[in-house]
Amino acid sequence: MNACEQTRKYLDSYISNELLVETTHDLLRHLESCPACTAEADARSQLRSRIRAAVQSQSVPPELQARVRERIREDESRGRFGAGWSRWAMAAAASLTVATGVWMAYPGDRMPALADRPAQSAYIQKVSSRLAAVLKVGLADHIHCTIFRKDPKSPAPSVARMESELGPSFQGLLPVVRTVVPEGYRIVMAHQCGYQGRKYVHFTLEKNGELISLVIARKDNGETMDGLPVSTETANIPIFQSAAGRYQVAGFEAGNFLAYIVSDLKGRTNLQIASTLAPSVREFLMKTPA
Repeated sequence: MNACEQTRKYLDSYISNELLVETTHDLLRHLESCPACTAEADARSQLRSRIRAAVQSQSVPPELQARVRERIREDESRGRFGAGWSRWAMAAAASLTVATGVWMAYPGDRMPALADRPAQSAYIQKVSSRLAAVLKVGLADHIHCTIFRKDPKSPAPSVARMESELGPSFQGLLPVVRTVVPEGYRIVMAHQCGYQGRKYVHFTLEKNGELISLVIARKDNGETMDGLPVSTETANIPIFQSAAGRYQVAGFEAGNFLAYIVSDLKGRTNLQIASTLAPSVREFLMKTPA
């Protein structure tokens, strides 16, 4: 299978944001150099947009979904969908008929190109629009640094390099995080970084292509998670979690710092990882000068 065939095989999953980050990176690189596949991706995306608009404009009887599902099963059993129908075209037609809002899960949530910085910022702003302001802090750096800047295929830096990039104040946090990393995960990045004028301490954990960020930021004046609904509590540390599109953002406070666990894992899994990391990370940050 050549590169174009491989890319088109994954286009529908890419448009639906169902791919692993590593696969998304590979696909985006191909799209940047292949006008034909880019045109195909745009055509499919535009079709979905038209279908979404049509779905939203219709008033659908509640019993229609059951009827259409039954009709589709009958047609499939009789072979009425010919070989000329591509999988994506059948899915589009079925979704338009059923009109149940499956396209509403992540509307307009297509990943921008790796070189398009303005589009990336717009994507981050859109995805985080429903989050509380204090939780947007962690999500923004996760998407900017881990999704758009970290190549999952690049080798992890050495411990010495990560300690150097963390700086003197946070070098000691690396061994702390290493002792509580969930089973199967490894630290593939640890450094200080910045996004839109704000500074962060950022760890990225990886397991089978899944990427998780531990993001730490110093509090700005008045920033607090107090008042948000508590999702869970571990070692007397309240943890607050909310979803933003495909992402889960769990946050907790540690003195003068805000800390976040961000991923596109299931909400319960992300919260469990946050509960595992929070006690040790908070203990370290409470001793760290602001």
